[in-house]
Amino acid sequence: MLTALPDAASRLAALERDAAHQAALSAGDGRSWVRARDGVRPVVIVGAGQAGLVLARGLRRRGIDDVVVVDSAPAGSAGPWTTYARMHTLRTPKDIAWPTWGTPAVSPRAWFEAVYGASAWEGIEYFPTTAWQGFLQWYREVSDITVVPSTRVTSLSPTTVDGPLELHLDGPDGQWLLPAHHVVLATGIEGAGGRHLPALLADLPAERVHHTHDDIDFASLAGLRVGILGAGTGAFDNAATALERGAASVDVHMRRAAMPQVSPYRWMEFAGLIENYGSFTDAQKWAFNVHLSAVDQPATQNALWRAHAFDDFRFLTSSPWQHVEWTGGDIVVTTPHGIHRYDVVLAATGIAADLARRPELATVAPDAALWSDRLPPEAAAQNPGLAAFPYLDDDFGLVSRSAPERSALSRIHMFNHGARLSQGMLSHQIPGLVGGATKLAAALSRRLFERDSTALLEEYLAYDVPVGVQIGRRAQPASAPTPAAVASNR
Repeated sequence: MLTALPDAASRLAALERDAAHQAALSAGDGRSWVRARDGVRPVVIVGAGQAGLVLARGLRRRGIDDVVVVDSAPAGSAGPWTTYARMHTLRTPKDIAWPTWGTPAVSPRAWFEAVYGASAWEGIEYFPTTAWQGFLQWYREVSDITVVPSTRVTSLSPTTVDGPLELHLDGPDGQWLLPAHHVVLATGIEGAGGRHLPALLADLPAERVHHTHDDIDFASLAGLRVGILGAGTGAFDNAATALERGAASVDVHMRRAAMPQVSPYRWMEFAGLIENYGSFTDAQKWAFNVHLSAVDQPATQNALWRAHAFDDFRFLTSSPWQHVEWTGGDIVVTTPHGIHRYDVVLAATGIAADLARRPELATVAPDAALWSDRLPPEAAAQNPGLAAFPYLDDDFGLVSRSAPERSALSRIHMFNHGARLSQGMLSHQIPGLVGGATKLAAALSRRLFERDSTALLEEYLAYDVPVGVQIGRRAQPASAPTPAAVASNR
């Protein structure tokens, strides 16, 4: 159990001073050159989790200050860390690269060592989840990023090719309209669709089935038999959470014969791939992701140990669910190895890509290109789930089916799981932010410069502020000897 140092507050204050000094050393002139035009914000970021916050800071470092960040969660609760992320530690190694934008003092390690000490950092392998949430809250504060909380995007509508994107918002003060030139959807793993609940669970009573991303009342599972479909890390974290809250028993069912032993994600975590994944051809990107889906990755060791610590936990392999029936008292699950009876079942079955399921994308979804539009039919049939992902341009923007060369959809940037095929699995996740956020910040800067290029050129041509050049000798203080006096004394 981590304990903050007694002087953590003063250490954090010193770290914040270091951060301000480092930012000043590397900030250039700090000139803000992009501003709202006719009430249209240059950039609106939807999502105040790690991806949205990092991007907002990166834009500011590029002189793009007039950025609005909104999030559907209450203040301080953005991201999954206080909801369905039920793991004790992150799944990413602690020493992964982080985009500091020239300010190392705002890195996760700098914060952790200030709060818990350098020896504590050496003693961990993965960042504790509660500490990560604490870091992100501090990062938002020290970056001076204002977030509009508890505010949902009910729809997102383009006007004209070059006109504003209209975000219709619903928040504590009611409904309002926010026009923006660019919209970044930093909306996490469900940002291109939603939770996948297998059809064989559709007829179960609603209170008897949950997806592992749901807000589950685990205390209500005390004394109950729980079955979990799926065996990713989340399955074991949810199993352990249920058992910790008093569940009578928990079974995790895996369709594979054995847990995978190789994690392709560990191979991915190098700068060459993270920064250059977009340079793959479409065929290479497709092969990359088909392979990733086929081999998958193992559940993390800590999650496995956490669940297996309970005598009432079972892990069943080669155990796909063939039939599920509600008897009025039991959920009867048929597998190749027999019948199992549960009171409640959890679906650890991930997400499905479907733009139409997202309120903010429902209007544009019919015209947004998917990977299925760019693949031969036989390739798309190889993995229909992957083929349903959006096909994005090199700036993370949606591509229009009707006007692929020039459309307002290109100003809707998917900095979320929807970028998996087009821009890389890691682009919006912790290991890939150093590449993904840097790339997107540079793209937004370029696009805004192109939009404002005429005005900027006119401003340059009209610039006539004198710098105060004086002709002749430098004026000397009254007490200083003149050059002539110095010569006469030689």
